[in-house]
Amino acid sequence: MKRVSSVVAALAATVAAGVLATSTVQPTASAATAAPAPKAASFTVSSFNVLGSTHTPAGGSRAVGTTRIVWANQLLNQHHVDVAGFQEMQTDQLTKLLSITNGAWAFYPGLTKVRRDTENSIGWRTDRFQLVSATTVNIPYFDGHPRAMPLVLLRHKASGALAYFMNFHNPADTAQFPNQGHWRSEATRVEIALSNQLVSSGIPRFLTGDMNERAPYFCRVTKETPLKAARGGYWRNGVCYANKPRAVDWLFGSQRLAFSNYLEDRSPLAARTTDHPVIVSDVQVTPAAFPKAYATQAPATVVPRVSW
Repeated sequence: MKRVSSVVAALAATVAAGVLATSTVQPTASAATAAPAPKAASFTVSSFNVLGSTHTPAGGSRAVGTTRIVWANQLLNQHHVDVAGFQEMQTDQLTKLLSITNGAWAFYPGLTKVRRDTENSIGWRTDRFQLVSATTVNIPYFDGHPRAMPLVLLRHKASGALAYFMNFHNPADTAQFPNQGHWRSEATRVEIALSNQLVSSGIPRFLTGDMNERAPYFCRVTKETPLKAARGGYWRNGVCYANKPRAVDWLFGSQRLAFSNYLEDRSPLAARTTDHPVIVSDVQVTPAAFPKAYATQAPATVVPRVSW
């Protein structure tokens, strides 16, 4: 068994001044100092396995990865996606996406010097969100080999609301790597532990990813964390009702988040772009549900200690 220790670093980086805008009026007989009420944050989140370039070499039945990433950008625009957890986005695809979006998107780890895994990144529209802090977390992948996957804290520019986003890709059973169930289970345990350690911050949490499991992943996560799936599903009298998920791709969030307009896009454009549906949902974060998300004080440091 390997030991993962202190892999989430510096998540208490100082939140930039102005997370919550304030205005001060000089006191008079009829006016007093006041701060405007915080606003709700509304945006769209996606989980998007773009199908890595190495899966579609030139001359095959599918277009090459750099062609398909152009279509992926069309899907992001079509669904007005603001934040996305990407899986299998290889270096050539991300390089192409950055070139055609011309600064409209930022990514972590992306192509930064700190990257450990080019395939799993979180992306956000730079006119809607600002990065506060970011790190990676080791998740067991094929045969337990660790892959670093992202965790970011973003600030919604219009409202000042903070939110955590986690993105994962758990190992599938393949001809080359069969019988990966144990490592999927271990990966899920790490993901659950990380999510639970963020609860005390009071900041909303989002979990996206290709989990390579359907109902079992839903049932375990919703039993062991205070998360809900954007697509629905529930527990009643100790029985899990996952509502027969067709996809292995997931979007979860904190219980008090308001999800709406959930979609699993299997349109012809999505089918040409990838072998997964594109998961999309609108969401709203309100000050009443998440008052700590609007605080100017930096969140506490998160240092998960998970062994696998």
